[in-house]
Amino acid sequence: MNSEVAAHLDMDDDRLQWMGEQYLLAELNEEVHLEKGKALNPEMMFWTGYLYRFWHYFTGESSREIVQIADADTMQGCWYGFHTLDPKMAVERLKHIE
Repeated sequence: MNSEVAAHLDMDDDRLQWMGEQYLLAELNEEVHLEKGKALNPEMMFWTGYLYRFWHYFTGESSREIVQIADADTMQGCWYGFHTLDPKMAVERLKHIE
């Protein structure tokens, strides 16, 4: 979320938005050199990605700002209680977690 790839995805009209996932991951890997880590719940990861994009479109905040408020650990910890909420409600609650 702090990468140039994420910054491009935040733009209203950027070529990366219509590229396939393999291309995006290759671009991201060139920039940040991804390494395999522990496996996380795929449903939680899908929800996190969806909510990050929704959050950006809903509030206009950048990916960098969003991840500063709700990093991966926060999202993982909140998933069980928040994944069934309306996305707007989940964003509002995440913005008030300290």
